Order: sequence, then C-alpha cells, then structure tokens
Amino acid sequence: MKRNSFDALPCLTINKSKLQYNLDTLARILDHKGINAHFSVKTFSGYEPIIKIMSEAGIANFSDSNLDNLALIKPYAKSTFLNRIPMLSEISRVVREVDISLNSELETIFALSDAAVVQNKKHGVILAVEMGDLAEGILPENLINTIHQILNLRGVDFKGIRFNLNTFAGINATLDKVQLFAELTRQIEERFEIKCEYVSAGNSGTINLLNDEEFPAGINHLVVGQAWMFGLDTSTQHRISDLYQDIFKLYAEIIENKRKDSYPNGIQGQNYKNQSPEFEDVGNIRRIILALGDLDVDIESLQPKEKGIDLIGSTLDYSIYNISRYNHDVGIGSLIEFVPNYPALNRLFYSARISKVII
Repeated sequence: MKRNSFDALPCLTINKSKLQYNLDTLARILDHKGINAHFSVKTFSGYEPIIKIMSEAGIANFSDSNLDNLALIKPYAKSTFLNRIPMLSEISRVVREVDISLNSELETIFALSDAAVVQNKKHGVILAVEMGDLAEGILPENLINTIHQILNLRGVDFKGIRFNLNTFAGINATLDKVQLFAELTRQIEERFEIKCEYVSAGNSGTINLLNDEEFPAGINHLVVGQAWMFGLDTSTQHRISDLYQDIFKLYAEIIENKRKDSYPNGIQGQNYKNQSPEFEDVGNIRRIILALGDLDVDIESLQPKEKGIDLIGSTLDYSIYNISRYNHDVGIGSLIEFVPNYPALNRLFYSARISKVII
C-alpha cells in the first residue's frame, strides 16, 4: 500500500471482509459440531470497531482478561466471560460487570458469592482444571471437594469446568486429555445430580480434534481466539478449513536509507537492553531504519512479508534492517509490510503509537 493510504504511521490494518468470513465460517464449523464458544477479544485492547464487526456477524459471547474491555463489550454481548482468575481486590467489580469468571481458589469464590449477595445477583463460576500445562487450575483429585463447597453458596452459580492448554508450558490438547476431561465431567454430574452448562475443553488448539470419531460428545464449549484471527489450530499450527491467515497487516515507514559498515566501531559496552549484541563483519551493507521500535512491539517476533529484509537490531524507537539481498528499490517514506503473529498482534493493539484502520 502507498504511504498516502494512511493518516498516521506505523499503521495496523484490519481487513473487514476477511475478518467477517473467518467469523462466519468458524461459527458454522463449531455449530455443526454442537460446540458453543466464547470468542476471545483480549488481543484488541477494547478496540470497538472490531467488536462491532463481530456483533454484526452474530457473535454474542465474548471473552477477555481485562475488565475495562469487558465493560466496553457489554452492550454487544449476550454473555461476557472473564477468562482469568479474579483478584480479591476487584471482586465487587467482577460481579457488577461480568457474567461469568474463571476460578480455581475457594477463597476467591467465597468472596464472589458474598459480593453477589450484596449486589442481589448471581455470578457464574467456571472452575479451571489443571490438565498438564501447569498454569491455572484445580487438580482433578480435588475437584469433587471444591464443587461440594460451592454448590450451596447463595451468590454464585456453578456453570461447569474448563481446561486450557497451549498457554504456559505449551502442552497440546490431545484426544486422551479431552476424554479424561469428559470423564471428570461425567463423575461430577453423577455425583451431584447436576448438568454442567459449560464443559469447556480448551481453545483454538482443540479444533483439530473435533472431527475425530472418538471426540467425546459431552464437550460443548471452547474459547477461541487464534482460530478466527489467524485461521490456525494452535496445537498443530495447521490452517483451519479455508480461513484467512492475513487479516492483519502492519506497515512501517523507512526514515533512513544508507550504506554503512556491518560491524560497529569502538569499545563495546551494553545497549539499552543491558546486552552486548554480536555482529558479523560482512563489510559495507545497505541498511534501512524504520520508525517502529521495541516500544511498539517485540521487533524480534515480527517478520517482514518479503524476503531479503533481515533484522539487524532495534532500539526503543527504531528497527534496523539489512536490505542488501532485497531486490526492490526503496527510499525515504517507503513502507515495509509485516504480517504479525499472535504475540506481536497483542503488543500492537496495546501500543498507543500504532494507528489502526479497518479496510
């Protein structure tokens, strides 16, 4: 795209038609399998134009880890899910603004119940179950006792159980884990003579299992994010159906274009990261500097779309690239295009200096 296509740079573009297609297609895939879903929007820092597009596409159940974002989303939502454990210091606000929260500590659940009674409400609670990723979650052997203590609380409504993988340790969702989780649900429902509204078997990393004939019928819920944002199953990194993988693009402007030595000159100490970077001496090279730095995004996780643009390093304000192998002419004011991955996209939306445009 040309420089005059943007009001401000660096700029992140969101392709509306591709976004709508991914939302519609994924919703149909999940509905066909009998899976309800909360669509995770925590990446977007409450960016309302995307929420509006999702609402227009029929998405009504939203998940986020930020209460400010969930408050903004509330007018568009049938159901809001705080997909992280609440802090005791925010309990009253959680009950006031959120329909359901994820929990693993009885002390927190007791506090939620007390706050809900004061507010004359019932707050939905989904229990996180530890299934190997070693992030949040109750150990399976402690699940029955935990549920026993919360079922009769006046202010909370036990909604079901959830596990989440591919987050901290990177453990994949596998058929055996999902089957074990379904068995835990069966034991709970049998023991307490209840029906779990949410049997939530993870995130976008579970989608690759849905077509397996041994996938448990009792699983009825996922929280999906990368699936509709990037068209990816996060366990396998395989493309889902024909979903688009390039909804989001980042454009940064060249502010310096010069030939310089590849190896620094002088006594080396440390840079602003308290590092002493290593450089290869390959003589005089063609370099560009972009007005995009570590204040905006983790530069090392960001890959240019075209080959021959090789990262040398970055500062808080700049990123510096070797373009000696790049086969195109560029100059001051030219734009370099990136297709950000999931970690990069999170940082970009939370960076105030990055402009965002729906195209």
